Amino acid sequence: MERLILLCALFGVAFSVQVDFRPYNQSALLLFQGSDADHDGIFSRQELDNEFVKYDANGDGRVSRHEYTEYVTLSTPSLHEFSHALYDDYDVSGDHHLDKHDYDLYYAKLDADGDGSVTQDEFVNYWVDLFIRTEHLHGAQGKK
Repeated sequence: MERLILLCALFGVAFSVQVDFRPYNQSALLLFQGSDADHDGIFSRQELDNEFVKYDANGDGRVSRHEYTEYVTLSTPSLHEFSHALYDDYDVSGDHHLDKHDYDLYYAKLDADGDGSVTQDEFVNYWVDLFIRTEHLHGAQGKK
């Protein structure tokens, strides 16, 4: 998500340096705050769509791996490997492109209690888990 790029800027991380998102809960909270555009404490399905539309370089309603990783890599080269892991996480259907179907499935993954909305806690918990599972790709390896 573009919020990862914003997160790097907020932490003052030079784009040529590997990014370490620890403490993960604080990084995830910053992502939530940046993604909850209307600041109502809920990450809505529309807000998710608004995040992904910027990656659709050719405007065809689908985001290819190339479109997504190029967008992230151009903005923050140190997140290149991580961008592939994120793309795989977003591509819930596993069909190698992102579209409305994937966004529906991804939103359902974020919505831990299945009530149709993603709270701050659900969002933060999901991203903390994702950061932990992928920390070898974003600069946390070997650090205590």
